[in-house]
Amino acid sequence: MASPSKSKIVAQIQKRLNKAFGGETSDKSRVPTDPIESLMRTILSQNTTGENRDRGYDTLRNQFPTWESVMRAPARNVQEATKVAGLARQKGPAMQSFLKWLHRQHGRLSLDYLNEMNTDEAIRSLIQHKGIGLKTAYIVLAFACNQDLCAVDTHVYRVMRRVGIIDDKCTREKAHLELRPLIPKNKARAFHVDLIDLGKTICHARTPRCGNCMLADLCQYHADNNS
Repeated sequence: MASPSKSKIVAQIQKRLNKAFGGETSDKSRVPTDPIESLMRTILSQNTTGENRDRGYDTLRNQFPTWESVMRAPARNVQEATKVAGLARQKGPAMQSFLKWLHRQHGRLSLDYLNEMNTDEAIRSLIQHKGIGLKTAYIVLAFACNQDLCAVDTHVYRVMRRVGIIDDKCTREKAHLELRPLIPKNKARAFHVDLIDLGKTICHARTPRCGNCMLADLCQYHADNNS
C-alpha cells in the first residue's frame, strides 16, 4: 500500500509539473510508437546518449531493413552496425536473442501479444529476457502499448531522490516499484515526460536551478542546501 503522505506529495508534484510543462496535453496527441522499434531503441539507449542511440539504430536499419534480417544476421554484423551506441557485445546479442525468442514463441515478429496481457503480466514477459530491465519494459509498454507506467530514467531518478520520494539507497530498478503506486491513476506516462523536462531544464545533476523550481518547497534537497 502506498504511503498516504508520499502519495499526496507525488500528486502535488504531478499537478505542478503538468502546469509547467504540459505533459498531459502532449500525451493526448501522442502517436504510439511501434513496439519492436521502441524495444530495440530502448535497448540501444542504455548507458549512452540519445544521439548515439539514434545513430546506432539508423545504421542497423539501413543495413538490415526488416526485423527478420536483424534476427538472422551474423552477430558480428549487428554488433558492428550498433557499435556507436556502445556495449555492442551486450546489446547486439540481447536484441537478436529476443527476436529469435519472439519468432519461436509466437510465430511472427510482433509484440501484439502484450496487448492481451495485464500490465504486470506484460512486464514479466519482457524482463525475463537478458538485456531488458524494468526501465526498458516500462518505456515499451507506456509509449508503444499505452500502459499507465512511469519509467525511471536518470532524470526521474534524480528528481525523485532529491524531493525525498525515494531514498538514496533505492536502486533504479527498485524505484520503479516504489514510485508506481504513488502516481495518480492515468497520469504516469505524462508524469514521466514532465519529470524529464524538469531534469533537463532545472533540476540538473551538478548545478540545479533551485531558485527557478516549482517544487522547491516540497524538496528535501532544497531544504538541506538552503537551511
